[in-house]
Amino acid sequence: MKLRLLHVLAETGFSGGEVQLQLLLAHFSRLGWDNHVLLAPGAKFAAAARELGATVHEAPLRRWWRPDLWWKLRACYRRVQPDVVHFACGRSLLLGGLAALGTAAKKFTIRRIDYPVRRGLLGGFRYTALCDHTIAICDAIRDRLLAGGVPAARITRVYDGLDPAPWTGLRSGRAAARAKLGIAADAQVVSCAAVLRPRKGQHVLVDAFAQLAATFPKAVLLLAGGGTEHARLRQQAERLGLAARVLIPGPVKPVFDVYAASDVFTMPSFHEGLCNACLEASFAGLPQVVSDAGGNGEIVVDGLTGAVVPKGNAAALAAALARYLADPALGDAHGKTGRERSLAHFTAARLGPEVEAVVRRLVGRADQ
Repeated sequence: MKLRLLHVLAETGFSGGEVQLQLLLAHFSRLGWDNHVLLAPGAKFAAAARELGATVHEAPLRRWWRPDLWWKLRACYRRVQPDVVHFACGRSLLLGGLAALGTAAKKFTIRRIDYPVRRGLLGGFRYTALCDHTIAICDAIRDRLLAGGVPAARITRVYDGLDPAPWTGLRSGRAAARAKLGIAADAQVVSCAAVLRPRKGQHVLVDAFAQLAATFPKAVLLLAGGGTEHARLRQQAERLGLAARVLIPGPVKPVFDVYAASDVFTMPSFHEGLCNACLEASFAGLPQVVSDAGGNGEIVVDGLTGAVVPKGNAAALAAALARYLADPALGDAHGKTGRERSLAHFTAARLGPEVEAVVRRLVGRADQ
């Protein structure tokens, strides 16, 4: 069964969701399916889509008020004649879903973050009126959809996945990575690789680090990533007298150096999906201390592969990090167990076939 798929993405950046879409395009391409991608002008994903042989179309998806948006969307649907439309983000579901009303294609979306889903048109109703099925990337998001009124029969949980190979064995290059990042060879490195935004909780992490800094004088905090909070976080570190020990270098490329240089990884987010950075850290064999937001607690098993603490609780975050700084052997053991668990649950080899199964179900049954 050869299918024609249209993937609609309104986001213009390239982060975890785009990595997952890239993996799906590669899987569908290997099946011989015909991939088309509808993007906003200037989207960074365009190059990746073309490299995978997808046909790229454009519409002003970031400008809902543009009068030409609707006819461009409809024209794309008529031109492609897709068997299945995949709405790859929330904005694409709303705009692309409205424009797709009345078309014959089956439609599904992937919900990627654990923001509450309200009932009504702007909430759960979108997932019943504008698409036929929704993939939740973790159980926490599935629960949000259920609370928003989406029937259980119209939700499938499919964990995101990654290829573990690039992250395997990174810690053997610790000395070289630390030298590149300007970190002392004997430092104890707590790292977080994420866009610098309030919802990622780096400000809580800086407060937590301040609580343990005196006890662990060789500890440093590495906040890798670009974003709107860079200046605020630097000022916070300066105010706490930690400017020399809180490193905020911006985006680190290659990001592999962050994991190679680290002793423990942390993700203190307030809202999350299934965090790609946490998956990367697990494949690198790092112990993790994460908040209980979204799917963090589905990647990290508290007391077995790391620690899960209440979001926004700097004291709990500091105490959990301190346990690993005080007992490196415990961190190594938990990191090894975490890698083995992620190999069983969160690989790209599982992602593609599980989403494929949803698509095949859609084209074969009208009620799903």
